[in-house]
Amino acid sequence: MRRPGLALAAAALCLAAGPAGAQNFFERLFGITPSRPAPPPVLYPSVPPSDSLPQEEAPRRTAPAPVQARAASIRAPSDDSVIGRDLKQNGSNGLLRIERTGRGDLKARLVLAGRRAAQSVETCTVELGGREGVTLISQGRPDGTSRYQVQDPTCPLQLDFLDEAVLVKGPADICVFQAASCQSDPSGVWGPEPAQLLGRVKDYESQRASADRIVRDNYKVMTQRARPEGVRPIVAEQAAFSADREMMCQNYAREGTTSFCNAKFTEARALALATRLGVTTTASTGSSEPRSRRRSNDPYSLPSSDELMQKPSDDD
Repeated sequence: MRRPGLALAAAALCLAAGPAGAQNFFERLFGITPSRPAPPPVLYPSVPPSDSLPQEEAPRRTAPAPVQARAASIRAPSDDSVIGRDLKQNGSNGLLRIERTGRGDLKARLVLAGRRAAQSVETCTVELGGREGVTLISQGRPDGTSRYQVQDPTCPLQLDFLDEAVLVKGPADICVFQAASCQSDPSGVWGPEPAQLLGRVKDYESQRASADRIVRDNYKVMTQRARPEGVRPIVAEQAAFSADREMMCQNYAREGTTSFCNAKFTEARALALATRLGVTTTASTGSSEPRSRRRSNDPYSLPSSDELMQKPSDDD
């Protein structure tokens, strides 16, 4: 009867010793190899509630100010680049030759090419003012280029002197000359024949790229300076310029090869925007040599638009 009592006493002692003590006791009692002691529990430091943590103030980041575009300047063309030269509408039709008749007076011999009727294939020509030509009346430089008017009652014209070309704007309707049984639309770019342009194709491509950059820069400046209600007209005007250039230059002879008309029409747009922003520089008169081949004696003069494109990026 002692053994059951001893067993009960041992069991009571094991329970009092806890689970680990009871396990070791029975392992020794029955000859079982003791197992490795259980690893001590990992104690993690108590973390206070998130509400009690001090909240560090996040560094304040100021939104960067929008980058303001800078207005780009462009040199206004010299009138001498078109005076005394034979220019043709789209480089192929008619004739425009401007001559000086005095210190500040200009006359033009203007031969317009046209057709006998709207649907006729028979061509005709009309010479405004006859052999004496027509007098050009100065209108100043409202868009940066020299502007002149031809006050012909049948066909009033506006002439803008570009570099090596003249932009002619006629009336809304075509000019009809009843006495000569001829009708003509003189609007367009009047410039040299393609044979005179093929040797300078790279120059005209560079001039167009430079003018495009100036147009983009000054267009951005105008939209940034305009009030919200004034942005839409500027955007519409820029879109109209792209469409007008396409329509104006698609008929110029060999335009796909020379890019002459696109270069000159884009330069006129760049000059108009620069004039409105007040960053235009006026070219000196007295030299009819193309701008890309001229060097100014003035050390403070601005380079021409095509010279800017050819200037190395690391050259200050």
